[in-house]
Amino acid sequence: MKITSVVSRVEHIKPLRAVDVYTNQENFTFLRCHVTTDDGLSGTGVTGRFLADQVAHLLNGGIAATLKDANALDIEAINATLAKKFNPRASTGVFVSAMSALDLALWDIKGKALGLPVAQLIGGARNVVHAYATVGLPAYSETELVAACKKALAEGFHGAKMLVGSGRAIADDVQRVRAVRQAIGTGPLMLDANCSYTVAEAKRLATLVADCDITFFEEPVKGNDIPSLVELRRATNIPLASGQMVQSMTWFRDVLAAGALDFVQPNAAFCGGISAMLRVMALAEMYGVPVTSAGGFDCANLPGMAGHVHGGMLEVHGAHAALHERYATHPEFKDGKLHVPAAPGLGFSLKD
Repeated sequence: MKITSVVSRVEHIKPLRAVDVYTNQENFTFLRCHVTTDDGLSGTGVTGRFLADQVAHLLNGGIAATLKDANALDIEAINATLAKKFNPRASTGVFVSAMSALDLALWDIKGKALGLPVAQLIGGARNVVHAYATVGLPAYSETELVAACKKALAEGFHGAKMLVGSGRAIADDVQRVRAVRQAIGTGPLMLDANCSYTVAEAKRLATLVADCDITFFEEPVKGNDIPSLVELRRATNIPLASGQMVQSMTWFRDVLAAGALDFVQPNAAFCGGISAMLRVMALAEMYGVPVTSAGGFDCANLPGMAGHVHGGMLEVHGAHAALHERYATHPEFKDGKLHVPAAPGLGFSLKD
């Protein structure tokens, strides 16, 4: 099953509503990678907005040339060959993003070649995965924020996540957290700071909302710095989560060894694809740390979370609502869960 082409392109999608703009991005940007073989099979992978043009250049140039006539089913060999040629010092950034999209596409092809969903190839641990919704976006007023979180729980999601640290004063964020907690009662509530706080700021916020029954506090400190996470975890009883856009396997190893997190969050669209995600999940299982999804691209992460026994909840990101309009096929969402499609491959496809 020889690879005949690797073609990638960057797409920019406008948000469905102005208030759905996320992290000051006017458009939602993502990259799609399409791999074809001489057997007539093809696979699709995705990665995010970071240096997307440079990622596409690498995939369409050096990687495509290197993989010409390679066996698409030899995923481990392909990963090793490309790492040796393009990333011998194990750097992160453009190469790992490219590998994320490529690896997903290769798993898609493998599933189609064998006539099985990728989740089943991985291990078939479950057919459905609980989902939570990231709906508390930065531009929302307090009224809009409360309404969005209530709506998510009413739709069956197993929790609502809201953004903090997006330019507001800590006191204002505290008020918003308390307003949501009062509105949703005992429903699960998560916070996400997108690495915006110093340790002191994260401690202050955590102290002021300590009685709000927060399920987890995601990316609380700048740079996902491991010593800072350790210090914060010692200072608060709120569970900490991180890892959604981390691309370094050694970071995942070190953060687990340091006991810095209560949840680890590998994302196949960023960390190096499903192959890398499975390695992180195995590490987390050995350390007894739960895994949960974050960073969007729920369709790309569903196979790993469903296939591996240590898989956890999936994030359905409100800022990705416009991306869902680009899907030709995608997993069914019902009763707060994403269902693994019966179709071979990853279970999603994009419109041309």
